[in-house]
Amino acid sequence: MGMAASQARLLTLTSRLHDVEYKAQNLMSQKIALATQKDELYQDYCDALDATKIQVRFNDGASTKYVDANFSTLFGYNENRMSQYTLTDSKTGKVIVDDFTAKIYEGYGNDKYCFAYAMMGMDDNFSWDEDKDGMFVGISTSYSDVEQPDLYMTECEEIVFNEHQDDDKLTAAYEDLENAETSADKREALQAFRDLLYDSYANEIYEYMKYNKKDDKENVIAADELDYTTTWDEVKNEFNYYLNLWEQINASGGCQVIEPQCESGKEGNEWFNQMVDAGRVIISVYNTNKKEWVETSVATSTNENNLQEVQDETDLKKAEAEYEHELDKINAKDTKYDQDLSKLETERTSITTEIDSIKQVRDDNIERTFGIFS
Repeated sequence: MGMAASQARLLTLTSRLHDVEYKAQNLMSQKIALATQKDELYQDYCDALDATKIQVRFNDGASTKYVDANFSTLFGYNENRMSQYTLTDSKTGKVIVDDFTAKIYEGYGNDKYCFAYAMMGMDDNFSWDEDKDGMFVGISTSYSDVEQPDLYMTECEEIVFNEHQDDDKLTAAYEDLENAETSADKREALQAFRDLLYDSYANEIYEYMKYNKKDDKENVIAADELDYTTTWDEVKNEFNYYLNLWEQINASGGCQVIEPQCESGKEGNEWFNQMVDAGRVIISVYNTNKKEWVETSVATSTNENNLQEVQDETDLKKAEAEYEHELDKINAKDTKYDQDLSKLETERTSITTEIDSIKQVRDDNIERTFGIFS
């Protein structure tokens, strides 16, 4: 009976020992999981510390400040912004614009001056007579009916040109237009003529544009019948801004519309920064000295493009608080696991000692009982 009791006790202790070791293994696995959680938590915190955002510089005449860059702050017209920018989709090569700009370009994209006026809300002034459609005035001696839609000047431009027949450069450019033989030459000559006309007399063209379209063009004299009270000096920067924008869209082969929710606000800021970081968009800035668009990068900026990249502190305090809170929870669990492992180790040591003792008693009993047969 003694040997049987010892064996039974030994089996019970062995079972308990296996149970203790299994619990200890589970606790160690949970401690390893906690270590992984710590690493992930720390990485999230580091990401928050490393998070950056793009800002664009504004100057209201009294002071200079940087504001967070999103589609609205970077690409909408604002007279206080230091530079003009466009955003191009790196896959399609097209300029990204808002829905309004896309519709205006669809309607008036075949002419940059019409586009600029329409962007300023003056498309209702494109014709002098109510039954006229658009602001097309063809030069019948130079164009066929087929070519007519792409080759025109506005009635306002025609009036101003007629008033400056004594301008030798202007009349010479018009003669080049009349003498052009091919369609390509005609288009190029017309563009050169109109560019020269605007370079010299844009203010006068604008004054005529302000008159009500219902007036007869022979009687558009009275200044008190102006639709707009703004002067050319007040609008020329905006007008030229849209001319530059048209040039970029036209050179890019068109435009595509941004999702409205990505234009502004926090979502707009996140969208813009993520698109730039991922290389999915290209920022271009207009060089006023060279009068051309050039690609730019915030990362390599020398601040000539009036952009900067700074630490994004928007969610930094929140991330820090979450990090400390979660770390305290993990540390508390880790301490509890250590305490439980210590208890299990104590129990395991006790069981092991008792098992060794029982084995010794059993072995002694066997030797004593069966020794007489040896």
